[in-house]
Amino acid sequence: MKNAKLDATYKKLRWQIILTTFLTYTVMYISRKAFAAAAPLLMEDLGMTVVQFGAASSIYYIVYGLSKFSSGLVADRINPRTFLGSVLVLVAIINVGIGMTESVTMLLSFYCLTAVVQGCGFPPIAKSISQWYSKSERGGWYSIWNTSHNLGGALAPLIASAVIASTGNWRYAFYVPAAITAVQALICFWLMRGKPENYGLQNVGEWKGDAKQIEINNRSEAGLSMWVMFKRYILTNPIIWMAISGDLCIYIIRTVTNDWVSVYFVKELGWDLVKSNSLVAWFEAGGIIGGLTSGIISDKLFGADRWKTILIYSFVLIAGMAGVALTVNLSYIMVSGCFFVIGAGIYAPQMLFALGIIEASHADGAGAATGLKGGVTYIGAAMAGAPIAMIEAAYSWNGVFIILGCIAVTLIILTCAIIRLDRKPHKQLNIEDKGLTS
Repeated sequence: MKNAKLDATYKKLRWQIILTTFLTYTVMYISRKAFAAAAPLLMEDLGMTVVQFGAASSIYYIVYGLSKFSSGLVADRINPRTFLGSVLVLVAIINVGIGMTESVTMLLSFYCLTAVVQGCGFPPIAKSISQWYSKSERGGWYSIWNTSHNLGGALAPLIASAVIASTGNWRYAFYVPAAITAVQALICFWLMRGKPENYGLQNVGEWKGDAKQIEINNRSEAGLSMWVMFKRYILTNPIIWMAISGDLCIYIIRTVTNDWVSVYFVKELGWDLVKSNSLVAWFEAGGIIGGLTSGIISDKLFGADRWKTILIYSFVLIAGMAGVALTVNLSYIMVSGCFFVIGAGIYAPQMLFALGIIEASHADGAGAATGLKGGVTYIGAAMAGAPIAMIEAAYSWNGVFIILGCIAVTLIILTCAIIRLDRKPHKQLNIEDKGLTS
C-alpha cells in the first residue's frame, strides 16, 4: 500500500514539473522567435542584408543542433533545476544584448550565441519528463507539454508586433521577452525538481506499478559512466538511429513548410501575404491537435507503442501533402484544411520519435538520447534552406515537391523497419561485449 503522504507529494511535484517545463519551453520559444518577428526592422535599421539574414538562419540551425547534442551528454548528470534555471538567465541576458546592439556583426554574434544557449533547453526537460512520468502514461503527459512549441511559436510574433507597435522601437521586441524569461528563470529555480528518488520517493515505474517502465529500468545497468552508457545504450542502438533518421525526414518537411510556404504561394501563385501566411497558422493548429491526440492514442490504443502510432500519422502526413497538390488551384479552404492535416502529420511523429528514442535508451539516458537526436535532426532543418533553393532553381517547384514526396515515403519505410526490429528483445539490440564498451 502506498504511503498517503508520499503519494500526495508525488502528485504535487509531478504537476510542478509539467507546469514548469511547459512554461519554460513556451518562454524560450517567445525569446527565440523574436528575431524573425523583428527582422524587417532590424534589416532596415542596422543595414542587414537578405543574404546575411539567410546565412544567419542556416548557421543558427546547425549551431542549435550541435548545442542540443553536446548539452544532452551532460544533462543526465546535472540537476534540471540548476540546468534550466541557468539557461533561462543566459537567454534573458543575450536578448538584452541583442536589443542593445548597434552593428550587424554584433547582432549576428548574439544570434549565434542564442542558438548555443537555446539548444540546451530540451535535453533536461526530456530527462525530467522521463523521470517523473512512466512509459504507459508518458505519451499523454508529453503531448500536453509538446503544445508549448505551438503556443510559444504563436505568441512570439504577437508579442513582438504589439511591443513594436506600442513603442515604435524594435529593440523592445527583445527587452520584453528578456524580462519574461528572467521571471520564468525564478519560477524554474523555485518549482523545478530533480529525480523522484532525491526526495525519498520511489522510481516512477514502481510508484505507478508500470511493468513497461520497470522493464526499461531492469535492462538499464547502474553505475555506468556517461560515455559507457551513451555508447552501449544509445550510440550502438539501431532502433535509435533509425528513429533519428525518421525524425530527420520530419524536420526537413516541417522546416520547408514553415520557411517556404509564403515564398511559393506569393511568388508562384500570386496570393497576398496575409492569405499565404495564414496557411502556417492552420499548420500550427493541426500540429496542436496532432501532438495532443498522438500521445493519448499511443498510450491508450497501442499500449505505449510509439512506432505504430507514428506510422498512422505518417500516412496522415502523406494524405495532407497529396491534398495540397490536388486542391492548390481549387479552394483556399480546402488548401487550409490540407495544411491543418499536414501539421497533425508532422508534429505527432516529431513528438513520438522523441518519446520512442527516450524509451529505447537507458533509463537515465533521456538527455543524451534526445541530444543526439537534436544534433542530427537540425541538420535536416539546415537542409531545408539553401539545398531546397538550389533544387528549385534547377528543377522548379515540381522538383521540390517530388523530393518531399520521396522523403515522406522514406519516413514510412523507416518506421516499418523500426516496428519489425522492435519485436526483438532489447538486449539483442545493444552491444553486450563489455570489452567493447568499457
